Amino acid sequence: MKPHFAIVNIRTNSNPIEAIRYFKNPKKVTATYDGLELGTADGKTAAELAELLLAGHHDLRAPRCCRTAVLSVKTPKGATRAELEDIDQRLLRCAKDFQRFFKIASMLGFCHGNTMTRHMHCIWPNSTGRRTLNISPKILRDLQGLKWTVEFLSGRGKGRRKGLSFNPKAPRLAIRTLALALFDGKGKFNETRWLKMVKSGAISDFRQRNDGSIISFVFQNRRIRHSTLNNFRKGLDMTTIINPAGGLPDALTELLHASGYTSADVQEVLADIREAQGHVSAASKTVEINTPTMPTMEVV
Repeated sequence: MKPHFAIVNIRTNSNPIEAIRYFKNPKKVTATYDGLELGTADGKTAAELAELLLAGHHDLRAPRCCRTAVLSVKTPKGATRAELEDIDQRLLRCAKDFQRFFKIASMLGFCHGNTMTRHMHCIWPNSTGRRTLNISPKILRDLQGLKWTVEFLSGRGKGRRKGLSFNPKAPRLAIRTLALALFDGKGKFNETRWLKMVKSGAISDFRQRNDGSIISFVFQNRRIRHSTLNNFRKGLDMTTIINPAGGLPDALTELLHASGYTSADVQEVLADIREAQGHVSAASKTVEINTPTMPTMEVV
């Protein structure tokens, strides 16, 4: 077998039950990693798995916050069943190395085979059982180097796939997620989605000028300026954010579900992103887009 390249993307998650329910979807799962400190994962519901996962947290009064990671493996086109099974087994062994590397008390992993890129979703509490995990910039750099496992080589670097920014609190991640949800394939602002997110509380705490136009708002615990969102949208390259043959990024899917979106709504957002990708040609042609104006929101 040729060596496989991989990248790791880490995020935070405040709803482990919903995350596990998505990760363990039987239509997607090809293999499961059971790294629970207490109990076993066999036959458990998402709620039961979440309880077992968080049972060893060093501070039972701490918020039910978990970390999640996606380990994406560069999968050959037209890979044989033997090659795919080999990747799955490597992912399972890699998950064990990952848990040791981070000194994680309990961890679950689910290999997904529903996209062209074989990948594994991992979820764990932000705890070693004795203290909060050390996720410093150096640790994250070492993580992306994949020197902690012999199963894969690093997919980061010149000529290879590069992972998204792996700082889970980076403000640009929040803006990018919001831009993907609010702008359609032609860069047009979707007022219906905006109002739905405002109603759900995903977007809140508005600051407005005397004429009612929006100066800034809060999204994912970060204050974002209206002008910053528009400027970010201008440089948004859909071709590097999502695989058109796959689904929505996890962060965006979680955001939409939390905002009250149905499966049909999520598919509409995905269709918009695919349409946007079609507007970006191999010749790097640009599309002139008028900057949309946010609707005037009445702050109660």
